[in-house]
Amino acid sequence: MIKTVAITGASGFIGLNLVEAFMRRGWRVRALSIDGIPAMAAAEFASLPGELDDRRGDVRELAVLEALFDGGAPEALVAGAAITSGPTRERDHPSSIFEVNLLAPARLLEIAARHQVPRMLCFSSTASLGELPFMGQALRESDLPRPLTLYGATKSALETLGLRWNSFGAMPRLFVGRLTAAIGPWERATGMRDTLSPPLAILESALAGAAIAPLPEGGARDYAYAPEVAEQVVWMLTADSPPPKHFLYQLTPGFTWHARAMLDALAEAGVPVRIEPEGRRIEFNDDLTRRRSPLLADRISEEFRAPPSAQACARAYVRWALAHRAWFAR
Repeated sequence: MIKTVAITGASGFIGLNLVEAFMRRGWRVRALSIDGIPAMAAAEFASLPGELDDRRGDVRELAVLEALFDGGAPEALVAGAAITSGPTRERDHPSSIFEVNLLAPARLLEIAARHQVPRMLCFSSTASLGELPFMGQALRESDLPRPLTLYGATKSALETLGLRWNSFGAMPRLFVGRLTAAIGPWERATGMRDTLSPPLAILESALAGAAIAPLPEGGARDYAYAPEVAEQVVWMLTADSPPPKHFLYQLTPGFTWHARAMLDALAEAGVPVRIEPEGRRIEFNDDLTRRRSPLLADRISEEFRAPPSAQACARAYVRWALAHRAWFAR
């Protein structure tokens, strides 16, 4: 019998990687998003053994969330819809950030409990930790949130929700993935993320044959490769022998690396990038004067598998980009 997973925020690039990972395993995916699965992704997913049930709706509407359970309760649920907000949005539209990032997952949890869904996952973020990544020490799941932004506050609250909910011993078992800066296949501007990744900008320039300005020395991040994040989520939601020991897992490579690794991977693939003073300036959207410490991947490495190296991530991303040039030419 085919299993079903419901995913909100399915058209975002983490969501698309999740849809792909579950469909590759033969699952039926109820994919909810505000704008639907992009045509290019849907066409590629059609060759996978699973089934795609592409739905459109706003997670701020309770009826939309309830409708996710039409046709029977799913075996797993991912609350992936999010607004990754910057200062302007946090000043102008603070309520929408809480409605999408916190209220919608809490409502989904209530509905999932009523339908006895076995497992559910929502995403926290490095932003929940505030200044801690700049304090000089690598961080573990036991490091408590200290958010400084509204976005970080919503993610911190989801960690509290996971801790409290699991203390009841009720269904669903609620997992929280504390996600670092993600990169990889299917990243695009959706209007829900106020910052896109430097590796994406580098790939866009490379495939367009455009020069980029010299990259800064600072700006190394613990970039998590989206397909690996999807595999980690699938493990949390499906592993039984043994099941995951914890509710909170850091979804991170466990080390920092610089976006210039993309330049090396592109050169290896025969697509060198011109570096010119007047070239495109790659936005890092970070304080480049300070050094970030990584979130460690000890739990996920011990129980599931070790994340791939920076070189492996960069090379895999370049291979995907060269096979999906049209994605970058939209």
